[in-house]
Amino acid sequence: MPIIMSTLKSSAVENLQLEPEALLRARYAAFVRGDVDFILETHHPESRDQVDRDAVKSWSTGSKWKSLEIHEVKPQDDSCVIHFTATYERKQEIIPHSEFAEFRRHEGRWFYFDSEFPKQKTQRRDQVKVGRNDPCPCGSSKKYKKCHGSLS
Repeated sequence: MPIIMSTLKSSAVENLQLEPEALLRARYAAFVRGDVDFILETHHPESRDQVDRDAVKSWSTGSKWKSLEIHEVKPQDDSCVIHFTATYERKQEIIPHSEFAEFRRHEGRWFYFDSEFPKQKTQRRDQVKVGRNDPCPCGSSKKYKKCHGSLS
């Protein structure tokens, strides 16, 4: 797909009939190439004016794109949600970008509409957190920082 997509001119996007998963892959390839025009033209017309062209260009060209992994595709009649992770490198840090992308059909064509990010799982502690100035849980009657806290 990236080889095909790299040869497309912006005007050819209008005639493109891609299913949502293929469109997601094409948009990823556009991020890799820094093809901001393609990214904007494949945004749904209702949400296109909300896109910050400069931010998209900065993210696209300032990142070294590593991989795209599609986790799940949930198609419906005129919409489709795709859970994916695009991994990229920026400032020598590997960053996984995971989202639930919504695609909508408009006048017979699919467009990227919006996305939601996966909810972070709440971390639960099995034990009560001991503060540095709390009594040490070993029962020594010393402050934690002067007893077992000094070992860490």
